[in-house]
Amino acid sequence: MNKLVLLTVAASIMTSSAFAAAVPVTKISDGSTKIQADYAFAQRVSKGGGTNNDGYGVSLEHDFSDKTAVQYSYDKINAKNGDIKDHQLALVYTLHPNVNVYGAGTAIRTHDTNLGYQAGVIGHVPLTDKINGFAKAGFGNDIKQTYQVGAQYEVKPNVDLNVYYGYDKFSVDSNDKTSKGLHAGVGYTF
Repeated sequence: MNKLVLLTVAASIMTSSAFAAAVPVTKISDGSTKIQADYAFAQRVSKGGGTNNDGYGVSLEHDFSDKTAVQYSYDKINAKNGDIKDHQLALVYTLHPNVNVYGAGTAIRTHDTNLGYQAGVIGHVPLTDKINGFAKAGFGNDIKQTYQVGAQYEVKPNVDLNVYYGYDKFSVDSNDKTSKGLHAGVGYTF
């Protein structure tokens, strides 16, 4: 019952809030669910978008098995020349204890909405007993390319803090735009 209530609250937050990038799926364990929220600060957006933009991101992950998970994320960057909103639904699979691959559908909205796809790889490795480093590279059609490098700190077994640098390239309406900058957030697993 508690999982159902938390999932309902998370879904409500994701559909009604404004948000900016998701920490990639690293650890997959059968039956667990994770909610994450991130803040993006000092984002640099090309093509007149500004150099001190902020944004927010939220994601919901559910692990179907010890090798397969699904992650939904909604991200938003508040750019001077128009907000960038990104919905992504990804299926993640563990190839190796330190390597996951994913395929995703994306919907990006600046002035119009464009649908696309993305595939990529996520590498992750324990740096200490409580710190896990990660790197992500994703490539899609003319919609999006993503790169992330960061770390997660385990505060408790079900709570982690994260920080990462992200770079995204969008090609929406035949117009290339990039955003890059630091993100920080928190995740809760149940």
